[in-house]
Amino acid sequence: MKHYLSIYLSISIVTLLGFSSCQESGQDELKEGLETMLKDQDPVAYENKLKELTLFMGEVFKDPEARRELFDLAKADEYEEDISYSLKTLLETNQNPNTRQGSAIVQAFYKNAENHRLAQEEDFDEQELIHFINENEISMLAPYMIGYFEPESLTELTVSWWTEEMELEGLTQDPNWKGETPGFKLNINDEDNFIQFRKSEANYFSNEMIYADDDYALDNPTVVFGSFGDDASLDPGDGGIIGGTNPPNPPSSNFVNHASCDDLTQNSIVRLTMPKFRLTSSIRSWPHPDKISLCIVLGATSGNNGITSRPFYEEKVTRWHAQNDAWVTTPASFIINNWQDRQVDMAFVVFNRRPYAGRQEFTASVSVKNGETTSTQTATVGGWARSQRYANTVFNRCGTINDPYRNKDFGITPHNGTQFGIEKLRDFEFILVPEITL
Repeated sequence: MKHYLSIYLSISIVTLLGFSSCQESGQDELKEGLETMLKDQDPVAYENKLKELTLFMGEVFKDPEARRELFDLAKADEYEEDISYSLKTLLETNQNPNTRQGSAIVQAFYKNAENHRLAQEEDFDEQELIHFINENEISMLAPYMIGYFEPESLTELTVSWWTEEMELEGLTQDPNWKGETPGFKLNINDEDNFIQFRKSEANYFSNEMIYADDDYALDNPTVVFGSFGDDASLDPGDGGIIGGTNPPNPPSSNFVNHASCDDLTQNSIVRLTMPKFRLTSSIRSWPHPDKISLCIVLGATSGNNGITSRPFYEEKVTRWHAQNDAWVTTPASFIINNWQDRQVDMAFVVFNRRPYAGRQEFTASVSVKNGETTSTQTATVGGWARSQRYANTVFNRCGTINDPYRNKDFGITPHNGTQFGIEKLRDFEFILVPEITL
């Protein structure tokens, strides 16, 4: 494993994670984002406190009721395959969001603070940690806890921490970096192994620092703490999701899933759907889920500019889903409402969330028929906050609707009792299902 974080971690035991300049790698946008953030905060002070909080929470989760509640938090949203919850919200409400009863994690938090006052420093003040949590909106991520481990059987727990600077540093050196975060593995059944993180002889110094990533977390229960504010929904700022000028055609119950272009008439409606998609590997670096957006470009009636639409925006794909090649239901009923005869092809552009407030656009080209001639039109898509083009391609209309069942060397998968051929763009797989009213 390449530890791109070693620049930070080499001095972390003495002071905690100093920060170095980005390496020259041609990733100018990443460097610019990194430099901007460094003007806004002191990364050493922030990470020092984040590490302190992470170790404190390691002690909190020695409480068996707190561990059970941690697993229960997976049910707090629709994505029950991972744990992603705001520590700030938990402390503010003091409530398990599922049982609506008092939070066992919060109770263990204050109990651990009292233990520190008795065993370590009389002036220990948990409000200092709470202020840090609130000010930075600290959350917990545990991508592989659910389905791999049970709270009653845990004997060890790895607590880890993430900062955006870590991710940027890794990506400047390797654009395909899968991600890793520093942390410590704790024996949660040893009540005497108390973490006195504010003393120079603190016993966690004797533990070897680990680097958590996907492979590690699959075998070792791991919770990552950080300010994951970018995992919240972002406003794309473009006024809407479905573009175009025509209102949607109501779906017909009398349609077929394939047809030759020669069989179509001027009154035929070619509606294109994408019922499901999946990732065969996480796109964004550990420990984040992916946020997938899809843009479509089609030819317009006249002019040089194509028509753009965005069928869905930032659909979450957990790392569990990617690890298990699990299909995700597309949140859009169609991706093209009526693929017209003059629109020779469509541009299909996939975006994913990136780790800083950059904006990446992509200009796509499509062909459109005007009588006996064919011309090219272009349109620019993307450009919203933290957007990153992941992959793109062009689909020919006649080729797409003629045989959607064919195995294109990527396998087939069922939809409504019929097998359809899987399309593939890097690690993004999907099916295209025409609904053709002849």
